[in-house]
Amino acid sequence: MVNPRFYSSRSTAVLLLALTVLSGCGDTLDLSYRRPSEPFEATLYDLVAGPIDRASAFDVVSGRGRGLPRTARVDQSDSWDVAFAVVDGDPVWLPRGFFESLEPSTGILALDLDFDAVRRLPSARESYEAEEPVPLTVGRVYGIRSRPDPALSLPCRIYAKLVVDSIGGDPRHVHFRYVWNPNCDDTNVTLEEEG
Repeated sequence: MVNPRFYSSRSTAVLLLALTVLSGCGDTLDLSYRRPSEPFEATLYDLVAGPIDRASAFDVVSGRGRGLPRTARVDQSDSWDVAFAVVDGDPVWLPRGFFESLEPSTGILALDLDFDAVRRLPSARESYEAEEPVPLTVGRVYGIRSRPDPALSLPCRIYAKLVVDSIGGDPRHVHFRYVWNPNCDDTNVTLEEEG
């Protein structure tokens, strides 16, 4: 028969060893991830009239940690934060809350600054449009507040800024550059070297 205190003592020893190793790493334990050092690019196709086999949505949450935000097809998954569509002839961003079947948990914000001048985004939900289409314009900068990361039990949002480089083609598509912060709830969207 094994003494129950043996397991308790062993657990305590493992915990003390882990704390000793971690404390040897320095005064602070930095668990943050590096921001990108250059903008990335993406292209989305019109959700309404574009080809079904092309991505029409942007998934910012996938950029948490060491990941990379990616484009998504809305016919294959509801794991995305904003979609591109042409509504009544006008290109727009559609937050998740635009669709009745999805929760209004993401938001998009049109900004009146140059892409490089946007250093931090607001964290307040009220700053972002969560349900209505947001007009999309070439050269305009937008902030995105992601949905909570479904992989975590605690709420964690990812923030990104993007600038529209072009809208056009047949089918209609939007091409944009973006920078995101891979750290939970961190609104700093500058490039790593600018930090």
